Amino acid sequence: MKSRYTSAPIPLKELFKWQLSKLVHKENIPFTPLTVLSQNDLPQGEYALWLGHASLWLGIGGKTVAIDPVLGDIPFYPRHTPLPIPSKQLYADIVLITHAHYDHYDAPSLITLLRNNPETILVVPSGFWRYVKGKIPRERCFELEWWESVMIDGLFITLVPAKHWSKRTPFDTNKALWGGFVLQNQEHTLYHSGDSAMGEHFREIGEKFDIDEAFLPIGAYRPEVIMKPNHINPPEALHAAEMLGAKTLIPIHYGTFKLSDEPMDEPLAWYEKRAASSEHPFQSRILRIGEIYRFASTSDRNSSTPET
Repeated sequence: MKSRYTSAPIPLKELFKWQLSKLVHKENIPFTPLTVLSQNDLPQGEYALWLGHASLWLGIGGKTVAIDPVLGDIPFYPRHTPLPIPSKQLYADIVLITHAHYDHYDAPSLITLLRNNPETILVVPSGFWRYVKGKIPRERCFELEWWESVMIDGLFITLVPAKHWSKRTPFDTNKALWGGFVLQNQEHTLYHSGDSAMGEHFREIGEKFDIDEAFLPIGAYRPEVIMKPNHINPPEALHAAEMLGAKTLIPIHYGTFKLSDEPMDEPLAWYEKRAASSEHPFQSRILRIGEIYRFASTSDRNSSTPET
């Protein structure tokens, strides 16, 4: 079962060739930075707010939920878009972390959120306690296996599979699980995939849940020999949304960190072109960083009115 959801290891020869080529052929391709809408504080009510890369804030069922919060630079990779809300104003009742890679679990960001709200509850994949021990009391950290759920104040949270892997040090490969999260209450069902390659797990998730919004990654796909076993590209994100049966696809995981070889503004341009080229059985909604998406809004390009 685990191997079905585990990315194949990348041969060391390919990793070496990739890193060597980056040293020999250093490129500084200009790009247009993503638009960032600055907010003074988190909004009220029901909403989704994208902070860049995979970091998502949700107001749902009266709770504030942060998924993969990364508030600044990460090791070896500077942030190319500013945080749209001052970190001291960021608050979360619940923090979800999809996996241990540094662009999804940033320890300083978690510490900031715990400082802002010492009562925060953490929900993570099984085996993740090794990374947060000493940062949060054990009784406020819930570790989940794939398809396992926890109910927190009326919010039903399920860890679902992703085709990926986990590593944070040279000695902990796949010692913790990885995955995405489905969040449900009586009004809404949301899905954040974390990192994932293409796979039948998208169809399996769609068979189990009636997903309203699917937040799917579209960046970090070149070189293919390295990235394809681990991430999806824009056409694959559109296909994944169809497999999920999602009502709305919202692309994320692009334009903030330069993790791979494609130009930073290419994923969104490619996504927009493919989304417009044919009909899809779902709505496509592109968010600007810091834009407030209201769940009750019609999912079109101009449906959300930025709030300040």
